[in-house]
Amino acid sequence: MALGVGAFAWFALAGADGQSWPGAAPDSLLTGQAASGAASTPAKKKQAQHAAEKNVVQPNISIPVTPLGFVSPAAFYFGERFAMVSLSFLDEESLLFTFRVPGLIAREPEVAGQTNLAERHIRAVTLALPSGKVNAQAVWVLHDYSRYLWTMQGKKFMLRDRNLLQIGDASLHLQPFLRFPGPVNAVQFDPGQKLLITDTTEAPAPETGGKGVGTAAAGPAANPAAQQDDGGPSTVSERMAVRGARDDGGETPEPQRLVRILRMDTRQVMLFSHSNGSVHLPVDGEGYYDALRSGDSRWLVAFEFFKGASTPIGLVDSVCEPNLDALASGIVLVSACLPNGARHLTALDRDRDKDHARLWDLTLPPTKVWPQWATSGDGMRFARSTLEVTHPIGIYSPLDDADVRGQNVQVYDLATGAVQLTVPVSPVLDGGGNFALSPSGRRLAILNDGAIQVFDLPPVAPIPPAAPTAAPAQKAPALP
Repeated sequence: MALGVGAFAWFALAGADGQSWPGAAPDSLLTGQAASGAASTPAKKKQAQHAAEKNVVQPNISIPVTPLGFVSPAAFYFGERFAMVSLSFLDEESLLFTFRVPGLIAREPEVAGQTNLAERHIRAVTLALPSGKVNAQAVWVLHDYSRYLWTMQGKKFMLRDRNLLQIGDASLHLQPFLRFPGPVNAVQFDPGQKLLITDTTEAPAPETGGKGVGTAAAGPAANPAAQQDDGGPSTVSERMAVRGARDDGGETPEPQRLVRILRMDTRQVMLFSHSNGSVHLPVDGEGYYDALRSGDSRWLVAFEFFKGASTPIGLVDSVCEPNLDALASGIVLVSACLPNGARHLTALDRDRDKDHARLWDLTLPPTKVWPQWATSGDGMRFARSTLEVTHPIGIYSPLDDADVRGQNVQVYDLATGAVQLTVPVSPVLDGGGNFALSPSGRRLAILNDGAIQVFDLPPVAPIPPAAPTAAPAQKAPALP
């Protein structure tokens, strides 16, 4: 089943594999298919299967998911990158597992100005470790196919549905947190989870003067999400919906895309900006990271304070605009494009002087695509899943399902770039959500082979001290 060029146009133009990750697993670790050269005969296939069984790391805990009601998504969803499951640690001894419950599709009544979406039912269970005992369960009704759940500190999580964000706990009790004037397209946190970054689509609000990132927003009209949702008839979202409607018989203005940064403790909007499309804003504390062009293929990574000051961190070479991720406080991960289509990762520490900010570098194979990531509580250990494909993909080289060899997860120490574990996941879920790191970073959970498998990990590596004199960047260990 060919997925076609159109499905990957965004990927090729916006660099969707710009954060694909190094260390392709050996063929013995990949599920579904062996390497093409080793699968030419049934005998060789059997030999490869035996090698895989011998070399795969065994989990410390395994919890079957069929008794929980989980059914693997149908193959025709592949390529859509829908969020079909989520797996999260609430603490070191408890997991939250959510997944779509198969059934008839319920169509909603048409609403003027809105696209009708099919309801989907999500089953949620909290599981005790190591027994796998179900401590709580619930069924949620959600209305789109994007990511819907984010883990928070203190055994809590955030659930997104349309324009509503709710906070849940280990008992699966949900408390309304914020209601926006339009659907929430994406949610981000800073590494300390003190700030919330939202991307929404809303009806135009009355003019209040241009306000951009770096400028304090003024007034509730400019800050429609600045109040807690109380569920009553006079919520901010309802007032804004009425304000955005036209009663003069004219056409309704085009909706606007807004990015906001809010304080989690007060729910107040600090900053906001209009956007022409989706925005990934790597916020860290009192500012955000940005890549500024300083030559044809040279970029300066800098930290931009919300109040206006700027601090340079380091230079990287890239033929595209680098992708930046704030995975831990003070550390940014830079994903650059090489001329041959490969990717290059650089970890920079902004708390060091610019001559010693570079922690490590890795060059990435172009055949590890569609990355998803998870971090420990402090961000000093991270995990990445990628699809393992037979060739780089782009506008003129689309991906066919036969080109996918499998999906795996690799666990890295952010301080050194060292790979601590590589394991397969099955079924292949290109929308992610099928793996998680515990708050301490000492446990990895994955959905694989009909079970939730939990692996114990070594202690997290600390940030190495800065060298007294300039030295070459540390190289991560060679990957298999």
